[in-house]
Amino acid sequence: MKITSYLVFNGQAEEAANFYAGVLGGRLENLTRFGDFPPGTEWEVPAEYAQKVGHCCIVFQGGAMSVADTLPSDPRVFGNGAMLTLSCDSLEQAEAVYAHFAAEAQNISCPMQEVFYAKRYGELTDKFGVLWAIMYSE
Repeated sequence: MKITSYLVFNGQAEEAANFYAGVLGGRLENLTRFGDFPPGTEWEVPAEYAQKVGHCCIVFQGGAMSVADTLPSDPRVFGNGAMLTLSCDSLEQAEAVYAHFAAEAQNISCPMQEVFYAKRYGELTDKFGVLWAIMYSE
């Protein structure tokens, strides 16, 4: 069994997918737009959402995550205690990833630092409103 994160955005999924792929050194796979869904799909998609992301997978070393846009009839809000934790392979990787996220972060709740449970740990809310914990433990 394994768990995979699936983030749902209000029209920013493609921008977020490209950002996360860049920060994590990954690539986009299976990017499907709402307009590509077969006729008779259970969702009613407004014409202005035809080019929005219905599904996209971001594959990177050590994992994967998926993103999609939600339809205007079902807006999503991040928060409520959910957080993604990224365990990095090296001190340098943790600091570099944190720096990328921090550059446009909405909020930095814990600057990157050494803590009793990790050589480096930092916590922030990225520019899309997603809460991340970035860490490296020896």
